[in-house]
Amino acid sequence: MKKTFIGLTGLLLMIAGQAWAAQEPSTIMDDMVITGSRLAQKTEKIPAQVTVITAADIKASGAQSVPDALRNLGGVTVTDLNGNGFNQKVDMGGFGETSDRHVAIVVNGRKINPIDMSGINFISIPIENIEKIEVLHGGNSVLYGGDAMGGVINIITKDAKEGIHGHMEAGIGSHDTGKATAGMSFAKGRFDGNFGAALYDTDGYRDRSEADRTSVYGKFTFHPSDTLALSLEANSTDSNYELPGPLTKAQMKEDRKQAVNKFDEGESQDDYYVFSVESDWGSLGKLDLNLSYRDYSREDDMASWFTYYNYDYETIGANPQYVLNHSLFGNENRLTLGLEFYDTDYDSWSGPSKALVKTNHFNHDQTTLGLYLQDEFNLTQNLVLNLGARYEDFETTLRSGMADNSELDENEWAWNIGVAYVFKPGSKLYARAYQAYRFPKADEFMNLFSGAVNKDLKHETSLGYEIGARFVGMDNRLAMNARLFTFAVDDEIFWNGITYQNENIGETRHQGGEIDARYRATDLVTLFGGLGYTDAEITAGDNDGKEIPMVPEFKANTGFELNFGCGFTYRIQYNYLGSRHAGSDTSNEFDKLDSASTVDMYATYTYKEIELFLNATNIFNEEYHDGYKTSWGENFYPMPEAVYYGGIRVRF
Repeated sequence: MKKTFIGLTGLLLMIAGQAWAAQEPSTIMDDMVITGSRLAQKTEKIPAQVTVITAADIKASGAQSVPDALRNLGGVTVTDLNGNGFNQKVDMGGFGETSDRHVAIVVNGRKINPIDMSGINFISIPIENIEKIEVLHGGNSVLYGGDAMGGVINIITKDAKEGIHGHMEAGIGSHDTGKATAGMSFAKGRFDGNFGAALYDTDGYRDRSEADRTSVYGKFTFHPSDTLALSLEANSTDSNYELPGPLTKAQMKEDRKQAVNKFDEGESQDDYYVFSVESDWGSLGKLDLNLSYRDYSREDDMASWFTYYNYDYETIGANPQYVLNHSLFGNENRLTLGLEFYDTDYDSWSGPSKALVKTNHFNHDQTTLGLYLQDEFNLTQNLVLNLGARYEDFETTLRSGMADNSELDENEWAWNIGVAYVFKPGSKLYARAYQAYRFPKADEFMNLFSGAVNKDLKHETSLGYEIGARFVGMDNRLAMNARLFTFAVDDEIFWNGITYQNENIGETRHQGGEIDARYRATDLVTLFGGLGYTDAEITAGDNDGKEIPMVPEFKANTGFELNFGCGFTYRIQYNYLGSRHAGSDTSNEFDKLDSASTVDMYATYTYKEIELFLNATNIFNEEYHDGYKTSWGENFYPMPEAVYYGGIRVRF
């Protein structure tokens, strides 16, 4: 199979070489981003690395979820314990198993990080409705509060285009996977809208890893005037999934697809509604307001552990923001003032089964109120100074049926200072320093067996430094981002498998570098690649000098994309994931998990409004796995071998 692959790749490269000189280059840069200042700003003026993944990039990669689309970035690591896309984590900055608590996930300006340790519900974000994903590398608690210690992932959904447009997709793939989507948008006069639905079902790579989701989404906007827009956005996602459980080394050798948990399964329902107001007052500034409501419920029936979990939480949010662009001392200046308010009512209970009595009951309230200010001032035409600060108050009431209620009230400051030097259009050198923080999740305070509250648990803070560069050149055919970073975390929180609670491990250090590049040599050939290096270790306490688990030292990808003039495109990519310690192995006593090398391919043929596509991941059947240390040994989660998915898309 490898010889066939090498031969096909060589043939395509020969064709590309013959056509190299015949094609005209075209631009690949995305000049405007929102994430660095929470309002559209030129990438070159932001003293941080911001990577943009467009809808076209998502389609070309064959990604079926947001984490899938992020795998290609050098400084981002994605894990998927169930192997079916329903338990994915994204790591930025080297936080390992707690990575999902150290990256802020934002959808159209609304942060969706949960109050508990359940992780980000990525399946509630239909990838079919994403216009682009902006990734801000490094901490930014000034604009995004807690959880933004490793980075920010800002997801921007599609808006309507002039006229009436529609699309449909139907696909099938390995493991009896099936998918169907449909959507429509319209824009006429002062009204526009975008809505659709997606159905997805798979048996999964392993036994008892079946999963399905149904998503319905819509956004409607009314423009009473040229300076005012009122929007209502809604999304509802229902999902069901099976939990095959971890394997021992012996079980993996016997059959890596087997399930040890014969009856474990779960389901979730995620609904949210957002009302937005955008108003432009001209020289007096711009005022935006988001009011949101989210209702998320989940049930996990862990029959093999004689445990049933039921979670439900409701969150209301209010996010007003005022931006004023004005001249200061004759130079450009942008002032941003904002407030973020979230209030969550969290209710959960567990017992030996769904039908039996509740043995553990938790009812928590959590309120966060953050006030932030950021100013972007042009010291000269090409030198931009960025200053920002945030104050946030965090209040949590923890109620347990097994212990006394606890009232916790904390607050923290965040700040950043950075400069960006624009040495040519689209290109910059930058440096910045910042302080970020993260407040504990509600259930991080709890001992899951006794119900007692760990009142000694402190919130995390970090102090970081970063330098980097962005270069766009060769007639806008080459775009490259690179950065070096280091930050120290005080009171980083880790799980203690002996006491069965989360504890502050002390100080940690995270440092490294990453580079991502994309070169459109011709209209036919595009080369791309990314490399990330992360050194994350514990720097105090009994495990001083030990590596943080689940963080690979190196992670890389490289590939090329061919875009033939006849409507046929072909993409191939090599991925490398370095070795790393198993989750919870803070003492580094077990052998590292092996590194992995995989190859993915994607091909598509477009004729008028019809597109045929085929996506293949891990085509050489690399066998690799993730793993976790437990009090009784090691648990392993096998990753899928070759997976194929293909179908048809129609636009009208």
